[in-house]
Amino acid sequence: MNNEVKQVIEKFKEVKDILKEIAGKDEAIKYLVNETKLSKEECSTAYDIIMKIED
Repeated sequence: MNNEVKQVIEKFKEVKDILKEIAGKDEAIKYLVNETKLSKEECSTAYDIIMKIED
C-alpha cells in the first residue's frame, strides 16, 4: 500500500477516535461542519465512511 494512503488512513483513525468521544452522530456531524466548513451532507457522508474504518 502506498505510504500516502497509509498516512491518510491513520489520520482517519485519529478523527474516528475524536468522533467516538462526541455524544451521538448528529453532534459529531455538527463538530465536523464546524471544523471543516463543509456542508452537513458532506460531513454526514464523511462520518459514515470514517466510522466504518477498522482500528
